[in-house]
Amino acid sequence: MKKQYQLICMGFDGEYETEAPVFAEVKQAWDYANDIGSKWFFYPFCFVTNARKTIVDSPDVLCFFNGVRIKTVAKIFKAESLKPEMQGLDAYGYALEMASVNRNNFEQI
Repeated sequence: MKKQYQLICMGFDGEYETEAPVFAEVKQAWDYANDIGSKWFFYPFCFVTNARKTIVDSPDVLCFFNGVRIKTVAKIFKAESLKPEMQGLDAYGYALEMASVNRNNFEQI
C-alpha cells in the first residue's frame, strides 16, 4: 500500500482545514504549503499528516507534535488560544509560546 500524506492548515484557535490534494511524499506537501497564497494568514500553522490523521512532519519549532493526532493538537491550540498571554502574538511568537508550554508533554512520544 502506498503511503499518502495530506497537508493540514491550522489557525491559532485550533480550527483547521485539510487541503484536497493527496501527496505521495512529505516534500510534495510542503511544496504545496509554500504556494497556498493568502490562506496562510488565516491558517498559519501547517502539518503533514498520514492517512490516519497523525502528524508525520511539522515546522521545526512544533516538531514535538510529530506522532500526535491532529485532533489532539487542535484541542491544545484551542485551549492555548484562550490564555491571556497568547493574545496578540504573531504566528512565530505563538509557535514559540506553544513550544515552551507544551514541548515537555510530548517528548516521550
